[in-house]
Amino acid sequence: MSRMRVAALTGALLTLAVATPALADDTPTTAGAVDRLKGLTNEAVGAAKRGVGNLTEDEDLKAEGRAQKLRGQAQQERGKVKDTIENATNK
Repeated sequence: MSRMRVAALTGALLTLAVATPALADDTPTTAGAVDRLKGLTNEAVGAAKRGVGNLTEDEDLKAEGRAQKLRGQAQQERGKVKDTIENATNK
């Protein structure tokens, strides 16, 4: 793979990592929703890292992507648990 392509993929990956969706000020949020959003972002970035690692045959980047994707999945589950607890206490 050419250096230009690797640089372009790396730039795209960094842009994805930095560009997390912002919530409007009037959007009601819960702690669970924030965790789920962060988890989705981590999953996406992890999948992208893994993809770039596959293209460049970089085993370290693939492993880092796998780990970040798993962290994102755990974050989403934590958010779901927080929402369940919040819903149970609001009844």
